Formats: sequence, C-alpha cells, structure tokens
Amino acid sequence: MASRFARNSLFSTLAGLATALGSFLSMVVVARLLGPSGTGMIAYALWLVTLSITFADLGIFQTLTRYLPELTAEGDDSAARNLASALLRPYLALAVLGGALFAWLGSQAAGPTPDSPGRIWWLIGLLFTLQFVASFGLGLLRGMQRFDTAAKLTVLSFLMQLAAVAAGCLLDGVEGALIGYCAGSLLPLGAILAALPRRPAVDPALRRRVLRFALFSWAGALTLAMVWSRLEIFFLQRYFGAETVALFTVGFTFANLASQGPLLLTGGLLAYFSESYGQRRTDQIRNAYASATRLMAFLLLPACFGLAAILPALLPLVYGPAYAAAVPTACVLVAGAAIGATGSVGSQMIYAHDRSDFIFASGLVGAALTILAGFLVVPHFGLMGAAVARTAIHAVMLGLGAWFITRRFGYPMPMRELCRLLVAALLCAGAASLCIHLVRDPRAAVVLAVASGAVVYLAAVRALGALPESDIARLQSLLGRIPGLVRGPMTGLLTLLAPRRA
Repeated sequence: MASRFARNSLFSTLAGLATALGSFLSMVVVARLLGPSGTGMIAYALWLVTLSITFADLGIFQTLTRYLPELTAEGDDSAARNLASALLRPYLALAVLGGALFAWLGSQAAGPTPDSPGRIWWLIGLLFTLQFVASFGLGLLRGMQRFDTAAKLTVLSFLMQLAAVAAGCLLDGVEGALIGYCAGSLLPLGAILAALPRRPAVDPALRRRVLRFALFSWAGALTLAMVWSRLEIFFLQRYFGAETVALFTVGFTFANLASQGPLLLTGGLLAYFSESYGQRRTDQIRNAYASATRLMAFLLLPACFGLAAILPALLPLVYGPAYAAAVPTACVLVAGAAIGATGSVGSQMIYAHDRSDFIFASGLVGAALTILAGFLVVPHFGLMGAAVARTAIHAVMLGLGAWFITRRFGYPMPMRELCRLLVAALLCAGAASLCIHLVRDPRAAVVLAVASGAVVYLAAVRALGALPESDIARLQSLLGRIPGLVRGPMTGLLTLLAPRRA
C-alpha cells in the first residue's frame, strides 16, 4: 500500500502542477492581452464558476474520493462502481439545473459586472456545466486509484486550455477567453462513461454513511468557500471595481502557484488514510500524519516565503508594469499561503475519519470572520486589508484544526520540526531578498535570488536538523518513478539534508 501511495502522490502532484500552471499561465495570457479591466472581468467570472460548483456539488466529489478507495481496498469493486453510478445521476441533474439558471440570467439585461454584457452569463453557465461534470470524472478516477489516467487528462486539458484562451483573447476578447476556458474541461468528460452499471444497488448501511458524510462535506465546503475561494473578490468588486479585482487576482495566482505544487502531494493522502482507517491501522495514520505535515512544511515554507521575497522583481516581469501596484498585496498573499496549505494534511485525515461535521463547524467560524472582514476591513484598507485579513483567518483555521486533531484523535503536530523549518525558510527569504535589492537587472536578480535562497535553505535544514531521516527516506521513495538521470542527483541532494549528528 505504501508503494501505491507514493505512486498516487506522484501522479497527483503531476496533475496538480498542470492545474496550477494552467491557471497561472492562462491568467498571464489574459493579463497581457486584455489589460487590467478585462483581467478583472475574467477573474470575477472564474470566481463565480468556482463558487457555483461548490454550491452545486452536494459533497459528491469528496464522497467519491473518500469511499471508493475504502470499498476497493476491501476487494469490492462492484460496490464502488455501484456507488459511483448512484452519485452520477443527481450530479448530472445538478449540472443541467445550474446551466439553466445561468442561461436565465443571460436573458436579463445586465452582466455579472456593471461593464460586461448580459451574454457573459451564458458563457459562465457553459463553463460551469463543463467544469462541474468534468470534476466528477476526475473524482471517479481518483477514487478508483487511477491517478495516472487523471494526471494524463489533466496535462492534456492544461495544454488545450492555454492554447484556446490565447486564441480566444485575440479573436473575441473577454468572451473568447471564457470559451477558451471551456475547452480545458472537455477531455475529462469521457471518464464518467467508465463502465458504470445502469441500475446501481447500494447497501443501505453504506448509503446512510455516505449521505451523512456528503451532507456535512457539502455544508463544510459551503462555509470553507467563504474562507478559501477568494470571497474578497466580491467585496473588492463591490467597493473598488474590476481593476482592483485584477490586482488581487494577480497576487493570488502567485500564491496558488507557490502552494499548489507541494499541496497536491497530498492528493493521495485521503485514499491512503481511508484505506488505513478501514483497516483500523491507527499507528500507521499517526506516523503518516506527522511525516506528511513535516514534508508539506519542508516544501511549502521556502516556496512561499522565497517567492514572496522575489516578487518585487518577478511580478512586473511576468504580468507587465501595469500590475506593479499588486506587489505588496501579492507578497502578503504568497507568504500567507503557507499557513493555510500546511493544514491540508490534517483536513484529509479528518475527512478519512468521517468527521466532516468538524469541517463544517470550523468553516462556519472562518466564514463569519471572512464576511466581517469584507464589510469592516476591505472598504477601509482595500487590497492590503483583504490580503492581511485572509492570512489571519487562515491562521485561525489552522489552529482550530490542529487543536481538534490533537484532542480528538491524539495526533499532535510536530511543532519542534515545524519551527526549525520556519527558521530555515526565513533565512532563505532573507538571502533572496538581499539579491533582489542589490542586483539592478531584475532577470539576473531573480536567477541569483532563487539559487542563493535554495542553497541557504538546504544548508539551514541540515544544520538545524529540521528533517528526520525517516522523512528523507519517504522523499526518496517518491523519486522511484522519475527518470534515473534526475533521480540520482536528487537522491544525493536529499542525503545531504540528513542532520549532521546522523
């Protein structure tokens, strides 16, 4: 099971990187070709689609990735496919209903923003329907442990989306860009046709478990959407307009890029925790939780703090001088992304223990804080207020999750190692920032900053003994499927990270 977990994590990371790169590069293309005003309209439309998918999902995607691995681990593939087939029917009905709602909004005079035409609603509805159904296909593949197929579809979709968005921007502006985003959701649609039975029969006891889990997952997702899905965009659009939304989105894309690579290493964790929970291997779960949290921090902290340090030179190079005003906000968002993403391991374990009710309860707290910040902080402090409030709320959510896991399951966070990794990441960011301020050429400064930051971080991790040998061995196991030309140097580099006392 450990080898399958490493394999699933590797393919999940590949898919996650493709998704993050697709989102980032597509937004760069939009920003370059449409300017701040058009970029703000696209960002607002994409946010509406993401939020609508969360509202319509009913916890079905999370249910697929939670229960299908448990059923297949018990050797009952037919029960897993029956459950997937039973969930597909309401999912398709919700997709049609949501598309019809957006079509009705399109028949009205006004668009989603004051300066957009009403037909933008039709394109948002089409994008919602395609992405919604495609997410079921990817969830089915992940639940059935076919992470390799999901990764291939995601990479191909990323390439299609990037080309289609660029062509759409050139041919038809904002509307063409939305059509390009629709093209990126076509390939995963075929996954839902994967030999599902026509008359699914689900065990009543399993049905009750699934229903409870799905409803709490959905309720939790609704509340967490207020915290994680950029609700700040709604308030920024309301009080400051599309160009301010564009500046916030630019910073958020960098935060997403910095966190998604390490974050998506957790793609196989829910399946792994679910299998272990079904087999009652609590010691295995405890060790995996501590190790995964350390490894997540090891990758996330230097990525986020280091990127925040080089943004004053990097952001104008990527998006253009018109977006230079986004630099301070982007630095806060990127550095703060490490806080929320570090808690992703704990969230997967809570879901695996069928405690989606806690996700809902903690999400209510975060949602209330986010809405209060939107009305009290954003109107007075604008972009920076939105970024600081988001970071602070994520810190509160991380604290609640760590407290619950420690008190309810007896799995403490490895705080000593996390503090050491934080010190190493701050040293990395300091070295990178020094290069940015001392070297005048921004391109040379970025290259030198990345190199010096990496050297300082690796040396600090070794000197501080921040990563135990067991975690280094797990990282090396993840390299087993990459080409030998890369695996050899990476294995040697990981060996150098072992604490000096070892």
